[in-house]
Amino acid sequence: MLDIGHNALTCLPESIGNLRRLTFLYLSHNQLTTLPTSFENLGNLMYLSLTDNHLTSLPESLGNLTRLIELRLYNNGLSSLPASLGHLIHLKELHVMNNTLISLPASIGNLRNLKKFSVQGNQLTALPASVGNLTRLTDLDVRNNRLTSLPESLGQLSNLRYLDLRANKLVALPASIGALPHLEKLDMRWNKLSALPAWMQQLEQRGCTVYT
Repeated sequence: MLDIGHNALTCLPESIGNLRRLTFLYLSHNQLTTLPTSFENLGNLMYLSLTDNHLTSLPESLGNLTRLIELRLYNNGLSSLPASLGHLIHLKELHVMNNTLISLPASIGNLRNLKKFSVQGNQLTALPASVGNLTRLTDLDVRNNRLTSLPESLGQLSNLRYLDLRANKLVALPASIGALPHLEKLDMRWNKLSALPAWMQQLEQRGCTVYT
């Protein structure tokens, strides 16, 4: 384990890549703008926190960290995520809120073990249809983006319990959401819906709390 968070680091030495048995790395609350190329050698990492830095991009080599279970990237300046993110097939939690993301890579649908995905506070206008492949997802938070529509594939998220859609620009919602069997909370406030979907009542009858 290595915790060097809450300092004023602007860069990391290449030698950090020599810590090949590292499983926990906490680098939050620094002033990092880039990651060293040797980061790709940290193949045993299971937890990585890079929150509250000044990162604007991530290297494709991030995909080499295939044992990651939890990845925290929030409060940076990321405008995109590398396609190699889809290689992190053991990832269970991905937190990328409060960045400047304008899109998500289609490869995110490869994260079949993902349970919690937080992407609120970005500039997303759409979600890739591949999000529907995340069938183990229980929590999806996309509030405070610029979403104008959602893919019908959201109806494939059979384990989804919490769906937060607040503060977007949605004018309609896919009917497939109404068929989600385990949904417990759906928040649709502060969008541009002109009418409530007919399936909303069905969700409420199944015990789902709906905020409109």
